Amino acid sequence: MTTTETVRVWLVAGLSTTDNPAPVDRPVLRDDLMRCWYPDVDGRWHTADGRHHATWTELHTRYDLVEVA
Repeated sequence: MTTTETVRVWLVAGLSTTDNPAPVDRPVLRDDLMRCWYPDVDGRWHTADGRHHATWTELHTRYDLVEVA
């Protein structure tokens, strides 16, 4: 990511209408609890320790998300 690019932010579902990222655009995300979520090949995201798994809809409904640069 260059310095001219901006980091995307997805607010919780009630405050934002941003749709699911495209399958080819699956960014690493950080939630408001400072956990990083990594995309899987099956279309889900998981935390680094592998203890938590969620779909985009689940993440977007529960957390404010920021793209990790």
